[in-house]
Amino acid sequence: MSLYIRRTRSGRQIRYVLRESYWNGSCFAARDIVDLGKDPAEHIVYAGGNGFYFSEAVEEAFARMGLERETEDLEQAFFLYLAPHIRRVIGNFAAGRAPRAPSWTPEESAHHQRFLHPFDKRRMHFLRCGRMDIGNLEGRTWKFLNVLCDKSRDEIEHVIEGMEKDLRPQERRNYLFTALELQKYFPSHLMKNNPAALNPEVVDAYFLEEICRLNEDSTFFTGVEDHNTQTLHAFLVKYVIMYFDHSFSPASLRDRVFADFVRFRSFSFRTPAKQNMTEEEACACLGLQPKEYRAMSVQTLTRHYRRKAKKHHPDAGGDHETFIRLSQAYECLVRRKAHRH
Repeated sequence: MSLYIRRTRSGRQIRYVLRESYWNGSCFAARDIVDLGKDPAEHIVYAGGNGFYFSEAVEEAFARMGLERETEDLEQAFFLYLAPHIRRVIGNFAAGRAPRAPSWTPEESAHHQRFLHPFDKRRMHFLRCGRMDIGNLEGRTWKFLNVLCDKSRDEIEHVIEGMEKDLRPQERRNYLFTALELQKYFPSHLMKNNPAALNPEVVDAYFLEEICRLNEDSTFFTGVEDHNTQTLHAFLVKYVIMYFDHSFSPASLRDRVFADFVRFRSFSFRTPAKQNMTEEEACACLGLQPKEYRAMSVQTLTRHYRRKAKKHHPDAGGDHETFIRLSQAYECLVRRKAHRH
């Protein structure tokens, strides 16, 4: 039995429920033990010193359902709601963020992990390592995944939500880009692991496509009784909100210039760059007067180029040759400014 306290919402009201993951004969599912109301801490009774016990309502709920419970499991479930000095006695604060992983051998870990969904593996890898280029997680044993094993879908989401709270705002879209493996839609793009450098409308479309596909994946929703594939489940609604409420990490000027350079290279393989473009030709291509260009900083020139390039980018339906010409002109003018300084 795996106990945890789940935060639930009914309309505008927030309540907490003590739940358990259990084996129902075919898979792990979740069931409620007792409604804890608005504050789980109200069910902790302090006996003085470091001693405490749980309310009669909690004890009676286990007795009523004919369930046995381990004190250690109940303490782990209520860990975050204990008084600070009690938490220091039981263990460090991080222990309450995620349940302790089982102490399995590599062979045992491999056996249990084979039932984990790829979406869970990718989420955990990013949350633990912060990397977007995660490679292939299948066929390998990862110790940090053990914390998700032998749990219901509801408890897995509970564990991961606790870890997602530590994501910085600028990391959240990158997290979803990686978790949904959107890189696979840009296999030959040099910036496939830098979504800020990709066409945003295309990335958004693939994001929604993958969310809908996951919503229809019965293996992901194993043990979930109330799932209707015609309606986006609450487990995934939160990600749509997270995605569209945030933006990809803002790139530095150096990163933006490099991204533009890579875009130019990725589309210019059929047409060699013109090396002898004059300053006047480059300015005319970008719609600038030479005097206006010379007064510009590199930052201003870059912003001007990006406005032009966005309009003519092939990913947005623009003309391929015009985009190449703009990139050549921009590269020429940036290089000239660099030589002058």
